[in-house]
This record gives sequence, C-alpha cells and structure tokens, in this order.
Amino acid sequence: MKRIYSRRLLLGAILFIAASTVYLTAEAISAHAWIDPEYGYTFHYISDLGVAKRMTIDGRAVFSPLASVMNGGFISYGILSMSAYLLTIRLVQKKARVLVSVAAVVQGVGNILVGLFPGESYSYANMHVIGAAMAIIAGNLTLILIGIYLNKQYRVPKRIGIGLGVFGLLALSIMLTYDFGYPAVFERLSVYTMTVWNLIVGVWIVRRLRKGPLRILGK
Repeated sequence: MKRIYSRRLLLGAILFIAASTVYLTAEAISAHAWIDPEYGYTFHYISDLGVAKRMTIDGRAVFSPLASVMNGGFISYGILSMSAYLLTIRLVQKKARVLVSVAAVVQGVGNILVGLFPGESYSYANMHVIGAAMAIIAGNLTLILIGIYLNKQYRVPKRIGIGLGVFGLLALSIMLTYDFGYPAVFERLSVYTMTVWNLIVGVWIVRRLRKGPLRILGK
C-alpha cells in the first residue's frame, strides 16, 4: 500500500513541476512573439498574451501572435495543477481534504476558463474575469490551506505555503485597490506565488521520496 501511495505522490510531484514549467514556457514563448506592440512585463497583463485580436484594452495596445500558445498554457496548467493536488491530497490532514480538494479544483477550473475565454474586456463580470478570480483567489487560498493542514513535521513547506498564499492575496488586493502605477507587476506577483509553490513542493516531494515513503495522514 505504501508503494502505491509513493507512486501517486511521485506522479503528483511530476505534475506540479510540469504545470509550472508548461505555464512559464508558454508565457515566455508568447511574450517573445510580440513585435508590434512590444510586450511589457510591467505594463501588460498576463491575460493580454491570450488575445489574438489587435485592439486596445484599458489603454493597452494588445496583439498576441501566439495567443493559442498562452491559452493552451492556461488550460494545461489548470489540468496539471488540479491533478497534482488531488494526487497528493493524502499529505493533508483527513479533516481538511475535502476543503483543500475543492479549492484546488476551483483554481484548476478557473485557469481553464481563462484559457477558453481570452481577456478581451474587463468591463464586467465575463467568463474570463470570473475564471481569473477563481484561479488567483482559490489558488492562493489552496497554498494557505495546505500550509495549515500539512503534516506538522513538514515545517518548512508549511511555512512556505502559508507565506506565499498570503503574499499572493495581498498582491491581488493591491492590484485591485492601489497598484502604484504597475498593475501588471502585482498581477504577476499574485500568480507567480502558485507557480513557485508548484516547483518547490514538486522538488520537495521527489527529494523526500528518495529517503523513503512520506507519512500519510489518516487512511
């Protein structure tokens, strides 16, 4: 039985790492393809990379030649991250597994919606805005919940999870209220907390498994 759990955890770790790798690669490729206008990481939103039309959105000139790459990255990230969380859910205390699983699924579905419905407008609660809210809020909330309910002996990942989650929600609140003139910076800070966490926890699980099976909380 421990061998089965270890295989699931290893697969989950691989998917965590793959999720962030695919996402960051898609972002880098689609951003590099921008020629006119030039893409600015501090000025343009991440979602702008998924807009294939030449248009102006809230004062930003937008045209992403490889929008399909970014949208595919959003969708892939949603599926991979959601699957990774569900495969590793046994590391969380039994009483919190449903709550953590729901938050993980919400963030996954949110990312999928972001990819399926490009951000051509933010003037009302369209599917892209709803998906982005689900992805960012639930995604960072998942980090906090895992930090709280992860096995107590895993102190470092617990603290990292809580710290990143709180930082991500704080960055989002600054973006929505007072962004100091750099909304895209705070948007990225609220999103990169999740990609960083995926890489950290994925590598951590792999390294722990090399020393032996991880402790499963409850049956």
